[in-house]
Amino acid sequence: MILIGHDQFVAEFVSRITGKPFHPPYTAIGIVDEDGVITGGYVFTGYNGDGIELSLAGKGVVHRDGWRAVLSYVFEQLKCSRLQMHTSMKNKTVKRNLSKLFPKGFEGIAKRFYGKHDAVCFALTVDELSDFRARWRL
Repeated sequence: MILIGHDQFVAEFVSRITGKPFHPPYTAIGIVDEDGVITGGYVFTGYNGDGIELSLAGKGVVHRDGWRAVLSYVFEQLKCSRLQMHTSMKNKTVKRNLSKLFPKGFEGIAKRFYGKHDAVCFALTVDELSDFRARWRL
C-alpha cells in the first residue's frame, strides 16, 4: 500500500536506513504492509524544474505500485524530464533490481554519497518512460 502525505515520517524512515539525513524541502512516498507498518520509502529532493533526485530504501520499493506512484508524481504532476536516483552500494538486492528496472539508466558511482559509503546512480528520462512502463506493465 502507498502512503502519501506523511513526508517527514517517511523521510525519517528512509534516513534511518540510509544514514542520509533529509532537509526540507522534500516530498516522500512510503510503502506500508498489510498491517499498516512502513517497510520502504522514496524521498524526492533537489527539484530544479527539469529533474528531481530520488533516494529510496527499504522493502517494497522496487514494486509496481510504488513505481506507479513515483512516475505519476515525477513525470505527470511535476512534469520533470529526468528522475535520478541513488542507492547504497551495500544494498545488493536493490542494486540488482535497479539494474533490471533501468537497464539503460546506470550512470555511475557517487563516491561517498552516504558518508563513508558509495552509492550507485541511475536515471530515467521522459524519453525512456513509455518503454519503462511497457516493460513493467505500469
